[in-house]
Amino acid sequence: MKSILVLLALFVPTFAFAQEGSLRIVTSPLPISLVAEPGTSISTELKVKNAGTEPETLKIDILKFSAYEDTGKPALHDLEPTDDFAKWVTFSESTFTILPEEWKTVKATFNVPTEASFGYYYALVFTRSKDKEDLAPQETAVVGGTATLVLLEARVPEAKREISVTEFSTDKTVYEFLPVNFTVSLKNAGNVHVAPRGNIFLSQGDDKDIALLELNPNKGSILPDSTRVFETDWKDGFPVYEETVEDDKVILDELGRQTYHLTWNFENASKLRFGKYTAKMLLVYDDGTRDIPIEGTVSFWVMPWRLFGAALFIALFFFIGMKSTFGKLWRRFFRTETEKSGI
Repeated sequence: MKSILVLLALFVPTFAFAQEGSLRIVTSPLPISLVAEPGTSISTELKVKNAGTEPETLKIDILKFSAYEDTGKPALHDLEPTDDFAKWVTFSESTFTILPEEWKTVKATFNVPTEASFGYYYALVFTRSKDKEDLAPQETAVVGGTATLVLLEARVPEAKREISVTEFSTDKTVYEFLPVNFTVSLKNAGNVHVAPRGNIFLSQGDDKDIALLELNPNKGSILPDSTRVFETDWKDGFPVYEETVEDDKVILDELGRQTYHLTWNFENASKLRFGKYTAKMLLVYDDGTRDIPIEGTVSFWVMPWRLFGAALFIALFFFIGMKSTFGKLWRRFFRTETEKSGI
């Protein structure tokens, strides 16, 4: 089995970055979604930048990818002998030299045969061009590269797009302060990739929507027969917990967990959250003929008990003070009146 060493940074939707020694590559865009009829061709541009200080000679390797667990991150794989779809791709330049700070555009053409159907998932990896004799035994040349992902759909009538909600929840049922973390788990039971998008609408009682959160703003796709989890936070409150960051680094506790601190921005004092809230999710996806809605509802409570405890203590202290003051005034007035009456 060939070993593949690929350094990828695929968490940002428009740029990927890789570094291996002095090799520094930036690619854009990421990912690319294409739709073609069987028996036709479709092309796209691949853009790569040399962010290093020396000229680089690069080549393009073709791998395939699948979904890594439910994170949406890609898992890259070697091509297998049966993966004929790799032969469909041609490049305007498969090997080229690029100068420092130079952008290079390579045209990739996909010649989709008539027997093609459903989805094909390419990882087009830019790496240093190496002679075969420079490689270790049983190692490919995919070392220190960065990939552009291409999702190609060969559109056929038998294509099935079906998304279902397997979870819509919050990480707690009762919060003292925001943020509230929402988790949406979606399963693709179809045979082609789907990119659902939508919003979570937050309301309290009979009030109109007080907040709107966007889900999947980067149009991430769910691959066939896989589940993907999307998360988003509602942070618009007072006070609010924020990540503890020092020198642009998130501070972790002794168990390796993120740490948080309570932030008091009194400009947002009117956004003190209290009571029961309802979150309604509305997503849509294209089933090939029309937009299909996906809905879900979850409720939670925000109970800032420390603030209420402090307010109760202050109110109780004020009540006791006022009672003592009025008692002294009453007794003084009562004694004065009785002295005047000679009693």
